[in-house]
Amino acid sequence: MNRIETEVLFCKLPHYVEKEANLTYATPAAACFDICAAIDKPLTIRCGEHVGIPTGVKIVAEAPLWFRINSRSGLAVKHGIITIAGIIDTDYRGEWIVGLLNTNAESSGKDYTVLPGDKIAQVELPFPYKAVFREVCAAEFEKLSTERNERGFGSSGR
Repeated sequence: MNRIETEVLFCKLPHYVEKEANLTYATPAAACFDICAAIDKPLTIRCGEHVGIPTGVKIVAEAPLWFRINSRSGLAVKHGIITIAGIIDTDYRGEWIVGLLNTNAESSGKDYTVLPGDKIAQVELPFPYKAVFREVCAAEFEKLSTERNERGFGSSGR
C-alpha cells in the first residue's frame, strides 16, 4: 500500500536546535520521523528517573490525525531509555515535550546523558500517512488555535 503524504505545519521556538535529522525520515521507507532535544547543555537521566525533554517545536496536522511518540530502538536496546506519554492529540498546540525514562536499575550505574540536538524519539502518524513538513511563523501558527491550545499533561483531569 502506498503512503499518503499529508502536510504538517510546524513552528520553531527560540530554543529549537538546528539539526539535519530533526523532523526528518531517516530513509524513504521509514515509518517515523526523528525529533531532537532542544536543550542548551547536557542533561543526565539517572537510573529509574524520568524527565521531560523540550523539542523546541509546535507541530500540527489536520484533524483527525494525531501523532504517536515512540522510543528509538537504539536508545531502548543499548541504553534502556524509552519514551513515556506517547500520544499528541490533533488539538494540542503547545511545545512538544518528550518524556524519557531510564529503565536501568540504580545498582547498574547506567545513567544516560542527552546532548543538545540528540535524536530522542521517533514520531509516527497513523498508517498510511506520512508527514510533509511546512514551517510557519508564530503568527500563522497562532491562527490554528483550538479550545485546548497549549493545555496538556493532565489538563483534562485526573
